[in-house]
Amino acid sequence: MLRPGESERRGSLRRLDDILESLEQLNLHEKTELPDHVAEALVMLGIEQPHSIPIPQLIERVWAMQQPYLITIVVERRRRRRRKVAAESTSLPDQAR
Repeated sequence: MLRPGESERRGSLRRLDDILESLEQLNLHEKTELPDHVAEALVMLGIEQPHSIPIPQLIERVWAMQQPYLITIVVERRRRRRRKVAAESTSLPDQAR
């Protein structure tokens, strides 16, 4: 079951991912002309005049917008158990001196 706001987060992330995929495909095929439907989607994201921005820079901007939506998984390190050494065993017995 999704938590409150999870559906909205996933939807936003999906839209950004779709736009990012389109931009990456354009860049991969060395296209310099931005299709109107991609430009409209970028304007909806708040990027003004996307036709005047090189595609690699658009990729970076959309990627930066995507970062807050990504989940960071914190890996907890296991603590090693340390053997407790009794104070008596660390000092030399009187006979050994």
